[in-house]
Amino acid sequence: MGKKELFWELATKAVKTLVALFTLFAIGYFVERLPFAQALPFISAKLPVSVFLNAVVSLLAVVVFIRFGVEASPCADGLMDFMPGAGKFSRSVVKILALLFSYFAFKPAVAPFITDYEWAYEALFLGFTLFYLVRAGLHLYAASENISKFLVEALRQPVPATKPSGGPPVERP
Repeated sequence: MGKKELFWELATKAVKTLVALFTLFAIGYFVERLPFAQALPFISAKLPVSVFLNAVVSLLAVVVFIRFGVEASPCADGLMDFMPGAGKFSRSVVKILALLFSYFAFKPAVAPFITDYEWAYEALFLGFTLFYLVRAGLHLYAASENISKFLVEALRQPVPATKPSGGPPVERP
């Protein structure tokens, strides 16, 4: 499969993911604004139903986003053939972004129950984020020679010069 087809396949997957995320966030926004969901407690008075349902919608959004990372991985491998393990690298980046989103999305649902142990919530997300950040860094390090060769080769390509009159390009020596 050529790079053009891989690009369009990746674009299709990205648009599909964006449509799903938009739909989920619209549902979450609607549920959060329901007046009877804001006042109704879930499990305890500390957690309104709207916050709980918003956390569920956020969890579904994280699943959709991570699924995109898995589906897009072969496209990343094909598009960035100069970088071995490009798919694994892209999956790590997607997981980092999902963790950053999850941290803010789930905090309102969890914070009322962990007032004295908020450090555990912070440490959990810090640990997972550092794990995937190191993993992505190791993928880049392992592919650094291939990336360097690709970049140097791209810099060595001759740049066509144009005549001042706007004529056809002239090859520089």
